[in-house]
Amino acid sequence: MSLQFSRSLRSLRIDSFRLSRIGLVFAILNMTALIIWFFLAKVTLYETSSSISFSEDGRLIADFSPESIKRLQPGQSAILRVSPGTDQPSTTIRAFVYGVDSEKNQVELYLISNGIPEEFPKDKLSGQLEVEVEYITPAQLVLRTSGKAISKNEIPFSPQSYKETRSP
Repeated sequence: MSLQFSRSLRSLRIDSFRLSRIGLVFAILNMTALIIWFFLAKVTLYETSSSISFSEDGRLIADFSPESIKRLQPGQSAILRVSPGTDQPSTTIRAFVYGVDSEKNQVELYLISNGIPEEFPKDKLSGQLEVEVEYITPAQLVLRTSGKAISKNEIPFSPQSYKETRSP
């Protein structure tokens, strides 16, 4: 009685599973790199303003929400994105937070370069200010978003206040 080819020693010698092993090693290396990135990479978190404008004396002022203003301090670096109108491209300017007014929810800026062209209408200037607040890893971001790792000085991401969640 003869054996089937699939059960013979010849078939076991020919089928060495080399491609499967190479694919498995590649997948393990790729997964290891992604896990290292997840725990060690730094992600920048920004607070974004609702509007920007020039004050009467020519200072550039950005308006923030009351929750965002708590995280801002003088000296933090920022990115100012201004656009003069709908048909013109926006300009990106590096800036620093010069002063924070918590009562008015406003931030005064110090521009690194005079990147705002002269033809911009200062009374109709539109754009946003993005202030770098902190650097965290993706793992910390996932934990914070899920609500597992909120320390006392961090603002929770839930839009509901304590009064809204209590039942009458």
